[in-house]
Amino acid sequence: RTYKEQAVWFLNGYWEDWAKDNAEKLWDYVHKCNELDMEKHEQGNALDELNAHRLLEAFDETLTVRAMRETLRSSGAIKEKRVKNVPLTHYLLCRYEVDWNGLVVAIQGDNKEELDEAQRRLDEVNKALEESKARDAEAAQALQESIAAENEAKQREAEAKAAAEEAKRKEDAAHAASEEARQKE
Repeated sequence: RTYKEQAVWFLNGYWEDWAKDNAEKLWDYVHKCNELDMEKHEQGNALDELNAHRLLEAFDETLTVRAMRETLRSSGAIKEKRVKNVPLTHYLLCRYEVDWNGLVVAIQGDNKEELDEAQRRLDEVNKALEESKARDAEAAQALQESIAAENEAKQREAEAKAAAEEAKRKEDAAHAASEEARQKE
């Protein structure tokens, strides 16, 4: 993101909290970064360490090299020992003592009503999804019970058929024995 885009992101994220009172100051930072970035100017996104110190000096916020590095590290903006580049966002995090996690998830712009509506709809969808999952689990349970009942019925039917066949076999054997006995008489 360019210096301007970083400032817009920052302003949108904290407009209601404190940014509207500091908007001009942030735009001054953007213009100074554009001026100090000798290679990319308005298309730049980070100043080298020397120019980052020059930015601080321009706004009477001078820090020693060690103090600037420690400040950037304590904000979570950098992890390396030596600072190579300092994006405007990193400086703003330190300057306004803002947690970078808060900046990342901050609502951008004046769309709170839309976001609230979207959240309400998302909550409705999640509720419907949970209800659907519950009905699905109930249906799966009913299916398992139905399959078990069907298998039990098939088992009883097979047993009944086997018993009927056995009875038929015995009946046929009895008829045959009866017929044989009649013929012997």
